[in-house]
Amino acid sequence: MLKAGSRFLSIWSGLNFLISSLILTIVVFQIGNSPLLGMVFEKSEIASLDPKVIASLNALTILYNSYAVALSILVWFVVRLCLSKGQKWAFGALLVTIGLVEILAFIASAPLDHARWQVNVVLSVLYVVGIGLSGYALFKGDKK
Repeated sequence: MLKAGSRFLSIWSGLNFLISSLILTIVVFQIGNSPLLGMVFEKSEIASLDPKVIASLNALTILYNSYAVALSILVWFVVRLCLSKGQKWAFGALLVTIGLVEILAFIASAPLDHARWQVNVVLSVLYVVGIGLSGYALFKGDKK
């Protein structure tokens, strides 16, 4: 079960890395604006926004997604090098850090009518299954 839990958490890490890297690429290389703009506003509303508002949202998008990429890489290493070997401290660290990120993702999207609920649900399910299987294996003694 520990292997299965580690796989789910690795998938969480990889998917989060992929999504965040794609968004960073779009915004940093000015291919487009923050995808959140298109999820929240109509094209006519975006056109009427002050350029400083768009630039501010793009800056926040870059900041958030750069942290998300870094967290994804760190999670992948902790899962592969520590959790999969049965180190309980890694379970606690992942439980708190990813759990906080997942909870706050729902809180952050609430005022925006849960604009990215599909992504939040998929990532949360991967996290809950992965952390649940890992925790069960670590604390019930089934470390296969």
